[in-house]
Order: sequence, then C-alpha cells, then structure tokens
Amino acid sequence: MDKPLRRRLQPEARKLEIVEAAERLLQANGSRVRVEDVVREAGVAKGTFFLYFPTWEDLLETVRQRLVSEFDAAYPLPTEVDGPVDWPSLVESQAGAFIDFTLSRRGVGEAVFHADFAERRPLADNAILRLSAVIRAGQEAEAFGPVDPEPTARLMFAAIHEAADAVAGGADRAAIRAALESLLRRTLAP
Repeated sequence: MDKPLRRRLQPEARKLEIVEAAERLLQANGSRVRVEDVVREAGVAKGTFFLYFPTWEDLLETVRQRLVSEFDAAYPLPTEVDGPVDWPSLVESQAGAFIDFTLSRRGVGEAVFHADFAERRPLADNAILRLSAVIRAGQEAEAFGPVDPEPTARLMFAAIHEAADAVAGGADRAAIRAALESLLRRTLAP
C-alpha cells in the first residue's frame, strides 16, 4: 500500500504543526510525551522535528511561551485610557482567569511549568511582573495600600497558584475563590 503523499507546507506552518501536535499530546499525557510521540502525531519524520527544534527542551520552550502569550492575549490588562479601572476587581478577575486557564491546560502546564524542564530552563516571572504592574497602577490610582509591589506580587502569585492546585485536586472551587479573593483584597487594602 502506498503512503499518502505529505503535503508541502511553508516552514513556519510545518513548525506550527509540530507545536500543535506536542500541545495536544502534552495536554492529554503531561510530561510522559516524547519526541517519537510528537513526530507520529504530527506526521513528520524525526529529522524534520530536529530541523525546527534542536532539542526536546527547545520545543517545550516554544510551547511554554505560546501558553504565556495565549493567557496574555485572552486576559489583557486594561489601562486608565480605556476608562476607570476597578483595581481590586481586576486583581480578583485575573486570579480567577489564571485558575481557569491553569485547569483548562493542566497537562501542558505540568510539562512546561512543573517538570524537570522548568528547573533546567526557568521562566522569567511573567505572572509576577504582570501582578507587580497591576499593583503599581492600583497604587497610583490610590486603590491599593503601600505594599512593595514585587514581593507582594510574588506571594500573591503563590496563593493564586496554590488555589489552582487545590481546585485541581478536588477542593470546592467557590470556597477557594472566595477565600483567595478575601486574601487578595486584605493584602492590597488602602
């Protein structure tokens, strides 16, 4: 039986096929996925994989950056130019968005944020930088108290991340969200 001919794609399109195949497999199987699984899913040769990604970790880096960009695009931060911002509600909605996003992308997130890869290639603290910026803007609008934005953002993110882990582990989502929102409001109260 003849193999079906592989359609010709532009290099970026072929690379995207590989990335999307990896994302599907990582979502379903977490960090147990290997190069062989991805090339089979994408329908490409192993050599093609390594043409675009010299190492497995280069692929994981691409997947992780896509996740961060996807979150940032889905949940953009408003500016005062858009109109008045309710800064405490913004923090709460961003925390809820992170929980929902994390739960929806659990397998991929485990592979790119929590596996050995994440220790070998740490991610710049995008979430902490994002929270720090919100805290500073909220302080400028006099909606938040005088906290040090970066360490406060770091601790807030730890609480948000733990909330996502608790919900993923079966904890009552509404109770966790309510407790988290109370904690965040008290932390940032003027």
